[in-house]
Amino acid sequence: MRNSGIQESGIADQTRIQATIVRAESGYYTARHGGQETVCVLRGRLKEAMYEEADDGGRYRRYADPLAVGDEALISVSGIDGAVEELLPRRSKLARLLPKADDRARAPDVEQIIAANIDAVVIVASVKRPRLNLRYIDRLLILAEYGGAQPILLLNKCDLLTTDERAELDQTVQRIYGPAGVEMFGASALQPETLEPLKERIKGLFSVFVGQSGAGKSSILNALDPSLNLRVGQVSEATRKGRHTTAFVQMYEMPFGAQIADTPGLREVGIWGTPTEMLDYYFKEMRPYLGTCRFSDCWHFEEPGCAVRGAIETGGVSPERYQSYRRLCQEGPVEEHERRTKRLR
Repeated sequence: MRNSGIQESGIADQTRIQATIVRAESGYYTARHGGQETVCVLRGRLKEAMYEEADDGGRYRRYADPLAVGDEALISVSGIDGAVEELLPRRSKLARLLPKADDRARAPDVEQIIAANIDAVVIVASVKRPRLNLRYIDRLLILAEYGGAQPILLLNKCDLLTTDERAELDQTVQRIYGPAGVEMFGASALQPETLEPLKERIKGLFSVFVGQSGAGKSSILNALDPSLNLRVGQVSEATRKGRHTTAFVQMYEMPFGAQIADTPGLREVGIWGTPTEMLDYYFKEMRPYLGTCRFSDCWHFEEPGCAVRGAIETGGVSPERYQSYRRLCQEGPVEEHERRTKRLR
């Protein structure tokens, strides 16, 4: 568990205090310090640091928000009001590419940090209602690895499966994610006893729970701590998709000695920070084969003598993960796609 120390230096009649951001919503940040909480706003210089000038002369955001839940910051407090004076260095983060609205489709990419200074990213995925989405899971695995946090896959709603379906699911996910060394747990929010192994795993850690709307993040948290009484939603029968019930990110202190950040459902998980030419490294099961292909610049597409494609036949890399890798590569910048295509001619 992280302990917030206190640093003091004179600022007018105020004192700088080191605090942890435990809630972020609409430009207001709840900072926890010394057993109390203060709602803070940003100092102007921190707001200004969000922007930069682009080559076309425009002024664009560098990131969606300069602060995230889990950040350590220096704040000043005057009465019941507070201000964030300085952001302290992060040791890890979970960040995605901010989805682009139509009115800024031509703007540079923007980073959205979901949580900072995390130990683990718990990817909550439902096995039914909504269905299991392997591509979505793969994206979050990459972002967790890139951000320096341990990814954990939690398969929720296992109570909806028959005994045979559960056995088949266990076999399938182990075949797909076992070679990558992904930690996996199966559970049901309606059966709290099934969450005991997860509780033991994340005890003493700060974890961020992420997943699609309707996957059951808030229900899982309610099962872990019934006193939270978080609002939960139902999956739409028409779209088979979940509805947003969590509108902001917030950190909770759990009774079994863990910190958990609950997040809104993420419909889009854009890859942030990972160059397309390095995607194969973030598919951990591919790492043993990197550098052993016939061509040193192999993209593992149709090149002859590709060790990664050869590993599919031996079970070292699953076909599902390989196809996920290829699709992500195709989403890279146009110039990279053209370079790959030219390489294969």
